[in-house]
Amino acid sequence: MLVAGPEIMISMELMAIVEVLGASTFVAMYFSGLKLFICNCWNRFKTFESHSFFFIPSFDALKQMPSLFIHAIPERTIVIAYLCVLIGCTLCLYINIAFPTTTG
Repeated sequence: MLVAGPEIMISMELMAIVEVLGASTFVAMYFSGLKLFICNCWNRFKTFESHSFFFIPSFDALKQMPSLFIHAIPERTIVIAYLCVLIGCTLCLYINIAFPTTTG
């Protein structure tokens, strides 16, 4: 190690820094991509709900008027979810009527 000089110690320190920064940069890259994806989906959702009464009131406004919370419910999405549950339950009922299970 004495023959190589101080460069080998500097290279070892740089390798340690690259190991630490490499992992954190790698994780930060995936977190930033995930955040971009979620923000894109959120913006599309807000565009979809733009014609209903969907808005997000501030916390101070909610403290003054708690009834504003009902307007934070996404109207179109709730209706679509309700219809999907209704259709799914109806299909399950029809399948049970058309193909009854017999035991015994």
